[in-house]
Amino acid sequence: MTSMIKGLFSAKARGATLATALLLTSASASTAKAATVTVSSTCTFAKAVKTLNVRSNQTPCTHTGTYGTSDTVVVPTGTFNIDTGVDITRSMTIHGAGKYNAHLQATSGISNISQYAIQVANPSIVVKIDNLSLYGDQAVIGILVNAENDTNLTDNNLELNQVIVSSFGDSGVRNEGGRVLVQNSTIELNTGVFGGGVANTNVINDNGTWGVGSLVVKYSSISLNSADAYGGGIYNTGKLDFRSSSLGQNYAGTDGGGIFMATTVNNASCSVSRDTPAAPQSSIDYNSSPGASIISTTIYCDMHTTTGTGNSSPYCSGNVSACPQ
Repeated sequence: MTSMIKGLFSAKARGATLATALLLTSASASTAKAATVTVSSTCTFAKAVKTLNVRSNQTPCTHTGTYGTSDTVVVPTGTFNIDTGVDITRSMTIHGAGKYNAHLQATSGISNISQYAIQVANPSIVVKIDNLSLYGDQAVIGILVNAENDTNLTDNNLELNQVIVSSFGDSGVRNEGGRVLVQNSTIELNTGVFGGGVANTNVINDNGTWGVGSLVVKYSSISLNSADAYGGGIYNTGKLDFRSSSLGQNYAGTDGGGIFMATTVNNASCSVSRDTPAAPQSSIDYNSSPGASIISTTIYCDMHTTTGTGNSSPYCSGNVSACPQ
């Protein structure tokens, strides 16, 4: 009997040890590995990003932690130049010390060698940028999302949170077939031909299918942008979801001072609304264009939860419901 009791206790102890080991293994597996590289006067933004791209220090940059799925480039207080277009090829977070404190500045010569300041160059990654400002040169794109042949259709390719994108000359943000989320951010003082603030477009994949650009804007401002032709604030051929945000003082030389919706195909859609029933209304104020100052759209767009004032006449194209003025 004593032997049986000892056996039972021994079995229970072994079970408890095994359970503990399994829990520790599970906890270890669920803890994502992460490396961090901090930008400085010598470790440039381009070198910091490349360190994470290739998982090898780019002299004089050094990293802390272990390369993994949650790697971060830290942009501290100060102004740090971008002298050539920076390609991001792995998922990462670019985290700043505050949008009024941490500044990335595209230098005036960047247009001689690049078409953009930052490119999300791998269509299957997720890039998150927060708490910094990105200022531009008047001849390049601020952030380009190249999502041709994207196979990861559930995650966003680019997420901006507490970010300022300003003073670029070929659109502040251009999304080519990807999914972009802009929240608590400002896109201002940018110019372009199609889409001064944001150009959200579709792309043809190598297999002949369409990659449909998706743009979600929440609690943000897209203002003081201009387009030579269409879409001073936003030029859109894909899916547009504009929630509890503002479009102010944008200008288009031809049509769509605030928004130009350019197509009826490839599941294009347009929604201008509150983010939640209790969230603020979207506001569209003081936009102008020889065409529609607020929105010119080829598909139906409901603007019942949107306010507007000071826009030039005509305000909206005919298939817009509850167009403000």
